[in-house]
Amino acid sequence: MTRPMEPTDAAGTAEVPRPPTGVGDGRQLLDWLRTMRDRHPVWRDEMTGAAHVFRYDDLLRVLSSPDVFSSDFSAIMPPPDPNAPNFTEGVLTMTDPPRHGKLRRLVSQAFTPRMVSQLEPKVEALTRELFDTVAGERDFDLVAAVAYPLPVIVIAEMLGIPPADRELFRSWGEALLSTNYELPVGAVPDGAMPEHIVGQLKDMHAYLLGHVQDRRVTPRDDLISRLVTAEVDGDALTDAETVSFLNFLLLAGHLTTSLLMGNTLLSFAEEPGQAKAVREDRELVPAALEEVLRHRPPVVFQARVTRQETELAGITLPANVPVMCWQMSGNRDERHFPDPDRFDISRRPNTHLTFGHGIHFCIGTPLARMESRIVLNELLDRYRSVDVGTPVYYERSPEIFGVKSLPITVQTT
Repeated sequence: MTRPMEPTDAAGTAEVPRPPTGVGDGRQLLDWLRTMRDRHPVWRDEMTGAAHVFRYDDLLRVLSSPDVFSSDFSAIMPPPDPNAPNFTEGVLTMTDPPRHGKLRRLVSQAFTPRMVSQLEPKVEALTRELFDTVAGERDFDLVAAVAYPLPVIVIAEMLGIPPADRELFRSWGEALLSTNYELPVGAVPDGAMPEHIVGQLKDMHAYLLGHVQDRRVTPRDDLISRLVTAEVDGDALTDAETVSFLNFLLLAGHLTTSLLMGNTLLSFAEEPGQAKAVREDRELVPAALEEVLRHRPPVVFQARVTRQETELAGITLPANVPVMCWQMSGNRDERHFPDPDRFDISRRPNTHLTFGHGIHFCIGTPLARMESRIVLNELLDRYRSVDVGTPVYYERSPEIFGVKSLPITVQTT
C-alpha cells in the first residue's frame, strides 16, 4: 500500500500543517496563518495543487496584478452543473480586463455613492424598526433581530423587491453559502451540486430573471431598472449578466455586512476600554469599524489563478494554478501592522485588505460601512450596556469569519 504524500512547502522541502477545515472562532486558523507567514509565506498544496499566499506585500502584488493573477477561472473549472443555473456570466469578481472595466462602469452607474448616501435615512429608519421589535427585552439575539435582516431588507429595497419576498432572499442566501461547504481550501469543485440546492438556485434564477425582464418593459426607480438601462460605449448588460450581478449582491451584500456587525461586538468584548471610548466619542465609530474589518474580516481569503508562469517570493508558480490570497493573514502581518493581534481603534494608518485591492476593490464598500455605522450608533444610543453571550459561529465554511447567532444582554439608558 502506498503511503500518502506528506504536505510540503512550495519548494518541497518541509512538512507543512494543513489548514483547519473551517474558520469557527478563528483561533486555530489564526495560529495556522501565523505559522505559514513565518515559515512558508508562499505554499503550494500538493493535495489541491493550489498556491497559498500569506504576507501582506505578496498579497498586494497578487491583487494588484490582474495581468498575471487572473480572476477568470474558466480555464481550470469543470463544466458547470447542466442542471443548475449559471450565475458566473459577467460577475465582476470572476472577470478580467478589458471586459471587467466595462462591466464595472456599467454596474457603477446603478450602484453609485450618491445612491448609497440617499439610502441612509431609510437605513436609519429600518434599523430603529428592527430594534423596536425587541424593545423591552433584556436578552435577544443581535443577528436574528437586526444584523441578518437589515442588509436583506436594504438590498430588497434597492432592487425594488416586494417586502413579502424578503424571506426568500434569506433562504437563497443560505443555499448559495452552502455550496462552499466541505471542500478543502483551494480545491476546484467538480461542478455537481446537491439536488435540493439546485432546486433553490433555479427558483432564485427564475425569480430574478422575471424582475429583470419586467424592468426592461416597465422601468421603475430601483436598482434593477438602473442596471438594465445602463450603457457604456453602446454596450449594455445582458439578462444573464444582470441576474449574475443580482445574485452576487444578494450573497456578498447581505452576509458580509451581517458578519461585520457581529464581529464588531465580539471585538468590543475583547477590549471593553475601547468600546467605552467609542461610546463616549462617536467620532471614533468609523475608525473602530475599520479596525474590526482588519481584526475580524468577514471574508478571510480571495482566489486568483495564474495566467502564466510567474515567481512569487522566490517560488515558481506554473500557469493555471489557483492562488488563495489570505487577506486575513495579511491583515495580521507583523511586517506591516505593529502588534497585529491587538484590537486597536487608534491604529493609523489602517490599510487592511478586507475589501480587496486594485481593480476588484469591493463595489459595495460604502454600503457595508454605512449600514454598520448606523447599527452601532443605534445600539449605543439605546443601551447603557451591552454584554455578549456565547456566540455560534459559521463552522464549516472555509472562507467566512463570523457568527450566525450572537446572544446579548442589554440595559437601557
